[in-house]
Amino acid sequence: MRLNCEGLADTGAFTQAGIVMPSFDVQKMQEQGSARPRWIHFGPGNIFRVFLARLAQQMIEAGHFWPVTAVVPLDPNELDIQLKAHDLMSLGVILHEDGTQDRQVIAGISEGLAPRRTADFERLVRIAENPEVTLVSFTITEKGYAVKDSAGALLPVVRNTFLADPHVYQAHTMALVASLLLHRFESGAAPITLMSCDNFSHNGDVLKDSILTIVEGWHRAGTVSDDFVAWVKDRHHVGFPISVIDKITPRPNASIAQQLKDLGFEDMEITMLGRTPLAGFVNSEPTEYLIVEDAFAAERPPFEETGVIITDRSVCDDFEHMKVTTCLNPLHTALAVSGCLLRFHTIDEEMRDPALSALVHRLGWDEGLPVVVDPGIVSPAKFLHEVLDVRFPNPYLPDDPARIAMDTSQKIPIRFGETIKAYIARGLDLSQLTAMPLVFALWCRYLMGIADDGAPFVPSTDPLLDELMAHVAGISLGDSLTPEQIHETLAPILSNPTIFAVDLYTTPLGKAAEKYFGRLIAGVGAVRKTLDEEMHVA
Repeated sequence: MRLNCEGLADTGAFTQAGIVMPSFDVQKMQEQGSARPRWIHFGPGNIFRVFLARLAQQMIEAGHFWPVTAVVPLDPNELDIQLKAHDLMSLGVILHEDGTQDRQVIAGISEGLAPRRTADFERLVRIAENPEVTLVSFTITEKGYAVKDSAGALLPVVRNTFLADPHVYQAHTMALVASLLLHRFESGAAPITLMSCDNFSHNGDVLKDSILTIVEGWHRAGTVSDDFVAWVKDRHHVGFPISVIDKITPRPNASIAQQLKDLGFEDMEITMLGRTPLAGFVNSEPTEYLIVEDAFAAERPPFEETGVIITDRSVCDDFEHMKVTTCLNPLHTALAVSGCLLRFHTIDEEMRDPALSALVHRLGWDEGLPVVVDPGIVSPAKFLHEVLDVRFPNPYLPDDPARIAMDTSQKIPIRFGETIKAYIARGLDLSQLTAMPLVFALWCRYLMGIADDGAPFVPSTDPLLDELMAHVAGISLGDSLTPEQIHETLAPILSNPTIFAVDLYTTPLGKAAEKYFGRLIAGVGAVRKTLDEEMHVA
């Protein structure tokens, strides 16, 4: 068995393996989709391939033609290894908590492009100019939207963009998208919607701000017109809805690859591209949500028919705050940095650790829920129960703490900062919080790159990693630092509102994090000792 169009001809083998097949001719769909593109997606990684691409397939099967042009903005090898090798299809493997699996060939992509290649960029420009293309979506992670550094200064690549011709290929993804908008404007200015599906607060607003930073930089340089700037700013011409997406999608796991090999697949091996594992399959949990603000500027897919919730901004806000800032994502970050320090292999393994389970239960139930607004779609208590008692402990969903720990500096202002601001806005007592400052201290301890056993580990990638690690570089386990020395070390991190959304020293949380940090560096085993003591584990 092989996952490509030729391999699909052996329907008997796929059926015998319990794999659900597309109900349409994939090659024919891809030919028609290339001739009549409708939807562009940037960043066709795992969550896109198992979720959004599947929605496109469901709509095609229901008679609504919304194929996706998948765009890999960075390394073209990702496109070749993960998609083109399988004729743009993916094998979705849904892992249920009882050990059963659902397997499905997902074929919602009609074309794959890597615009770092000249021909692909030129093709992408032609697609972006096509008025029938009315939706551009994104799953490029938080750092893909960054146009400024932690101090608020423009990134060098962005400053260089302002000096370039905006019509040519741009290396920065936001500049690339802005360039495509310029081509579209100059080819008739048909309306279009840019829909971020990345996992952070007000993603559509951040996307709009990043695009406008580029566009206004070009305007100051005199390379784009007043009318183009006005067009991008007009929500009736270019829409930027916010959205909330939720589906835990770990990196491809070797055990799943072996199971698929045992089924008869010859092309489901995992290939490393740098530190990133790529595969023709995606392993994921069954739970999924996609809530999108009804702020589209142009024709949109009939998402409601696939279970997507299209609603007003306030419902999106409330669901987002529940999920991203309280009931899931901050708990994931807490487990991620703790798991790396304690050398846990999976999130579910951590949930069987009494202290770590108690940490995220306290973080969610005691410190998060007091500032949650019920979105009306699902109650916060029900959602949190599902996360803590079903989703995170799922032993068949092998999620790596190091994956979750990627780009933590970009996640903290949303996953924790919004809750801090909610406490302040409501006049609630921040001094009562204990799990949250402990997580901040654990992250600072993580930045030392030394696990609790005293041996080094490699921290996950993060745009600010070198800058942040430099602040704690002079500390060794067992150092008896005075409170003043700890403050001098951590103040550049804990006072940074770009990282925490507030200066933590304007709250009790900064000093609380410093006290925890002093205990966490006491020596080998200090992380375990501190967690057990604080979570009252005997």
